[in-house]
Amino acid sequence: MNEPQRFGDFWTVQKLDAVEKYLEFYTTALKKQSFKLCYIDAFSGSGNVMLKDGQVIDGSAIRALKYPFDQYYFFEKDKKFYDALLNKIHISFSDKMDHIRLIHGDCNDLLLGIDDFSWMANKWRGVIFLDPYAMDLSWLCLENISRTKAFDVWYLFPFSAVNRNLPNSGEIRPANENILTKIFGSADWKSKIYTESRQQTIFEEPGLEKVPVDGLKQYVLSRLKDTFYTVAPNPALLKNEKNSPLFLLCFAGSNPSKAAQELSLKGAKHILEKI
Repeated sequence: MNEPQRFGDFWTVQKLDAVEKYLEFYTTALKKQSFKLCYIDAFSGSGNVMLKDGQVIDGSAIRALKYPFDQYYFFEKDKKFYDALLNKIHISFSDKMDHIRLIHGDCNDLLLGIDDFSWMANKWRGVIFLDPYAMDLSWLCLENISRTKAFDVWYLFPFSAVNRNLPNSGEIRPANENILTKIFGSADWKSKIYTESRQQTIFEEPGLEKVPVDGLKQYVLSRLKDTFYTVAPNPALLKNEKNSPLFLLCFAGSNPSKAAQELSLKGAKHILEKI
């Protein structure tokens, strides 16, 4: 039997339930339309997850396969997880194998050419779930997705990991600075996240002060708005049992159609409000 991934707690259930509810909403809303539907899971994992209490639950890939998409793409760079997911798909979803592409590789490379195909012109629409390991996702992936004008995106932004790499003093090592620029997709993050400290005395040199949690949240939201046509204004800040922020669950849409934007926001905002 394949070993499940061992991570997560109630916040894992929150994110997976939210994405699954949107897949149900999305496929129901578009079932009478002539579009072909695509689901992409950029960090697919092994197919299930063991929570801290020992409970094993379905991961995002297995949940997505329960909904009627015409094509599924699952990316996974960990060979062990890739093999485990492939085995689960063969056992439980063999009837869908012709519609599934499970790819062993890094989504940062695999999503590079997503905008090369004319999704809109070929009447494709879809949903992408981005649940990166730590700070593995480049903002370039989001920009590439946005250019398709065909996909809605759920992005679990690694809030805690990023925040840990933003020292209160603003003294950031060059290597970390490059990583943060990659994950934010802009070099302006330092001027947005740090302000001149108001704690200085007349005998001290002016220093930098990091914005509070809500300031970082608003910056991530602003970057999404710079990139996508549609962004839910109420991303969910998922916290651990000690009430410390772990992740920011965000929704964005790349479709320029006003009707599509209104529909997707209606579903996403409602789901995020319930978390």
